[in-house]
Amino acid sequence: MRSVNPDSTLLLAIQSEELAISIGYRMGIAEAKMRRAIAHTNMGNYYRALQLYLESHAIYIEYESKDRIAACLNNIGRLYNFIGDHDRALNYYKQSVVQFAELKDPREGNILNNIGYIYKLEGDYPLALEYLRRAWSSANDANDPSRTIYPIYNIGSTYVLTNQLDSAAIYLDSAMQLSRQLRNQYILSLTKIDLGQMYLKLDELDQAEAAFREAYDVAAAAGMRSELRDASRHLSSIYEKQNELEQALQFHKIYQATNDSLFNRDLARRIALQEAEYEYQQLQVQLEIEQEKEKLLQETELANAIWIRNTLIVGFLAMSLISYLFYRNYTRKRRANEKLHALNKKIEKQAEELQAANHEIIVMNNNLEKIVNRRTEELKLRNRQLKEYLSSNSHIVRAPLARILGLVDLYDPKDPVNLPFINESLQESATELDNALRSINDKLSDSNGD
Repeated sequence: MRSVNPDSTLLLAIQSEELAISIGYRMGIAEAKMRRAIAHTNMGNYYRALQLYLESHAIYIEYESKDRIAACLNNIGRLYNFIGDHDRALNYYKQSVVQFAELKDPREGNILNNIGYIYKLEGDYPLALEYLRRAWSSANDANDPSRTIYPIYNIGSTYVLTNQLDSAAIYLDSAMQLSRQLRNQYILSLTKIDLGQMYLKLDELDQAEAAFREAYDVAAAAGMRSELRDASRHLSSIYEKQNELEQALQFHKIYQATNDSLFNRDLARRIALQEAEYEYQQLQVQLEIEQEKEKLLQETELANAIWIRNTLIVGFLAMSLISYLFYRNYTRKRRANEKLHALNKKIEKQAEELQAANHEIIVMNNNLEKIVNRRTEELKLRNRQLKEYLSSNSHIVRAPLARILGLVDLYDPKDPVNLPFINESLQESATELDNALRSINDKLSDSNGD
């Protein structure tokens, strides 16, 4: 993108960066650095531009801002493209296009055009056309003519280089119309140069001269030295073929002076960019060293903090363990004392119960002696009763029983004479025996009742 007033852009960007620094707004600082870098690019200060791009890129990475990272990578690629370092330019362009593709950002088409342009310069025309067509498709999807004009021009230019002149004429004509419509003097000048080359291949010198002359006038008015150099070189060659040597010499001098100026400029740019890159790398190495030192310091502080923490933890754990052991020992002693106290209570209770039992035994022993004496007396009484019974059995019971037994022997049912006497005697003896038994029974009953 070509700024019409890079000095004002630079001044505003510096003020913006100072304000962002004062409020600590890091993304604002990165944006200001990016604008300053663009201004320096447009002013040709590639050394300073690269430094600012790299500084803003580092901040964008810090905040993981993919769209700004992609834009910054594209701008760095443009710097390397300006000095002809196509390999580095492609590297940055491809990094940028990946980021924009992930974001589905329409600026992807611009980067695709830049990559196609590099491949065109490198002579890889199939690959150039592949990227340029993708860029054109992306620009059409965005419906943005300002983006469409670049891939259209580059496709036409590539067709000129591959001698597909009919297709080249169609695309270059479209590019010329768009450049006039958008007032894009840069593309208009480039388109006229490529149209002139196409006419040269068709051996149409008049039309070629007219195209190169218009390209020259546009480049001279806009101060575009590269386009001025190319147009003057072709005009010098055409006038030489037409044997217009004075004009040929005039444009050859212009070509020579412009080419030398551009060579010196490009050489200075290359050196400046290499110096900027080397200085930035040194700065990064120094920054990494400082970061490593800070990291080591932090790790040391962290290690000390961890050691102190671990010591405190170990001390706390040790104190906790000792406290726990004391508490556990105290608890065990308290429980043992409680159990011992309960056991003593139980023993005291058992002693009291034993004492009561002993007292009861003593009482029972005393009572037992009395009971034994009483039972002894009862047994003695019973023995006397038994003796009396035996005596009664011998005297009282034996007499009637003996008579009964004798009468039984005399009993004869066939003796009618003695039978009444025997029966009467048996009845008397039985009654006497019954009375004797009753008397004994009454005596035993009386003694039991006593």
